[in-house]
Amino acid sequence: MGHGVTMRTVAERAEVSTKTVSNVINGTGSYSPETEQRVRAAIDELGYRINPFARGLRSRRTDTIALVLPNLRQPFYAELAEQIMRAPQTQGLKVVLHSTHGDARRERAVLSAHQELVDGLIYVPHALGPEDYLSLPLTRPTVVLGERPAGAAALSLDYVETADEEGARAVVDHLLSQKRNRIAVIGERTGRRAGTRRLRGYRAALAEAGVDYDDSLVIGVDEADLSSSGVGAATRLLRHRVRFDALFCFNDVVAVGALSVLTRSGVKVPHDVALAGFDDIEAARFASPPLTTVDLRRESIARTAVTLLRSRMALEDFRNLPGRSESIGYDLRVRASSGVPSSR
Repeated sequence: MGHGVTMRTVAERAEVSTKTVSNVINGTGSYSPETEQRVRAAIDELGYRINPFARGLRSRRTDTIALVLPNLRQPFYAELAEQIMRAPQTQGLKVVLHSTHGDARRERAVLSAHQELVDGLIYVPHALGPEDYLSLPLTRPTVVLGERPAGAAALSLDYVETADEEGARAVVDHLLSQKRNRIAVIGERTGRRAGTRRLRGYRAALAEAGVDYDDSLVIGVDEADLSSSGVGAATRLLRHRVRFDALFCFNDVVAVGALSVLTRSGVKVPHDVALAGFDDIEAARFASPPLTTVDLRRESIARTAVTLLRSRMALEDFRNLPGRSESIGYDLRVRASSGVPSSR
């Protein structure tokens, strides 16, 4: 029945003005939950469909946002993308996915080229640092998922900060509480700035416990194939006879790869080596043994990012609002791989 149905038709069915229908569709203005329910019920009943291109010609709006990610190979990013697309705050918007493959030139090109094609962007920095992306002419509202640099409040960028350092510190505190004092680390050699923050958390936890930092326990890996990188790094630890009684991997994909090497080599997890990852991807729960890890609350990240973006998109000039920052917490998921069996 959608053909021929107009916004006026929806307004008449819901007994509201066309302006209210427009506000509900675009997530702008103010209206009661009851009004929103009536409008959405009328839209569903009548089969009303928005023509984004026709509307774009009239209003220069496309009702489309871009999600710019380093890649979709890593389950964390794929699961984050799904949460953003499924978030209630995303309703009425189309989400276009862009993978930059961790390449600085591609990252810069995607940010520059798509400004005029979308109404806003959610961006996960990887190869570019703040000094790079802040110098780009960002002409659309943009939310950055990552650490806010000093002085960014004066700019019209919003940030959703994740608890990378705090989560890593919690993991190491947990491993130390299990009487593990030789905690090896496998982390990304380049790229993800989250890795730098996780290393800070690792070092801070050791320092607070009075455990000396040992550089021989820290192994950097490439990100092209993280599962293979985890296999290779764990193999090097065993081959070089590095003494360790715990292994903390900066993401779960690396941890699962390392787990396979430890198991094949006769190293019992967690009896001989306690193992922990980071990100709480779905596969972490089904590893054998289930993997202790950090949940960065992807659903909260998604809701917060889209809410910040929509509020800035609703402004006549998004630059009138100073930059904002929201911090998302974490949950330590303790499972059997670190020696404490759990049903979670």
